[in-house]
Amino acid sequence: MTIRSYRPCRGLVHLSSLNSYLLKWGLSLPSALLRGLSGGGVTYSQGRTLDPQIQFLWRGFFTRPGGYVGLSLTGKSLETAREEWQATVDLFGLPADIRVRFENLNEAGAPAGLLIRPERISEDAPVLVLLHQGGGVLGGPGLSRAFGALMAHEAHCPIFIPEYRLAPLNRFPAGLEDARAAFEWAQANAMRLGARSGQTAISGILTGAGMALRIALDLQREDKPLPAGLLLVTPLLDFADPALKSATTPALWPLAAADLDLLADHYAGAGTDLTDPRLSPARAELTEALPKTLIVSGGFDPLAFQGEACARRLIAAGVPTVYRRYDTLPLGFDLFAGLVEGVQQATQDIAATWLDLLRHQVA
Repeated sequence: MTIRSYRPCRGLVHLSSLNSYLLKWGLSLPSALLRGLSGGGVTYSQGRTLDPQIQFLWRGFFTRPGGYVGLSLTGKSLETAREEWQATVDLFGLPADIRVRFENLNEAGAPAGLLIRPERISEDAPVLVLLHQGGGVLGGPGLSRAFGALMAHEAHCPIFIPEYRLAPLNRFPAGLEDARAAFEWAQANAMRLGARSGQTAISGILTGAGMALRIALDLQREDKPLPAGLLLVTPLLDFADPALKSATTPALWPLAAADLDLLADHYAGAGTDLTDPRLSPARAELTEALPKTLIVSGGFDPLAFQGEACARRLIAAGVPTVYRRYDTLPLGFDLFAGLVEGVQQATQDIAATWLDLLRHQVA
């Protein structure tokens, strides 16, 4: 197995590190001042208040004169959106005080991707295959690098973030096929990836969460070894759900309901049956044979109703399931794991809950 250390582009390191330091210093200002710098007042919906650091990033840092908003997909080309998302996660950097190593897999027959090894790996930890952020459209493993690094550090498990083909050049089911191949490869190579338990779990974010659930369903149907657990972060599980069009948080950042429509158009393509359970796994039968599942949503998340509904169905089916909603955070909050305190605290809680779920029976 040939593995080489991951290194960012040297020419960007100094500038990115300096800007990241200045941004983190700015975010350390008192909440009232951050809200003042972002236009004053609070962003409030259904009894929940948006995290002040995220409000500042949205209103005070990424919103420019003329109404242009960074990271939002509306009113810009896909190429521009991809560049903005990658530049943003590079700027945000990694959480402080974590001890992990990044490695790019470079082996014939292995799926390409980013492997994250924490300094300490628990004896019973599975390798967690994480299907990255970006809706199957916007980018690769780098988008989930900070979130994956913090999860690896807190959960003491290796995390493998595979690459998969992106839409619109490669529409559904191309990404799903690649994700399943990567998961099955990781199952066969769990110990080589650092999991002394020999076990493999699967996770995903947004569309990646839908892929993760679909892979588990397909493995169950084919009577093949299942993941040790499922971790679904802000999952998009039903592209055809009419409630998505009337989501009660339509104008949020970085991903609003309108952005989800654009991602769905790119990912599925014209003429695709959005009710197909392979694309929308929430429409499949959920049985007690599925692995233990943790589902995570944000309070300012137009997909939260899908995550909660899936959790209720899994519990009703007899699957050990935990649902967590972080009320101050939006859809896409994982992108901010490198610098937003509320996201880092949520990620630490996700890791602790995940470990507890894997190790104990849920009542």
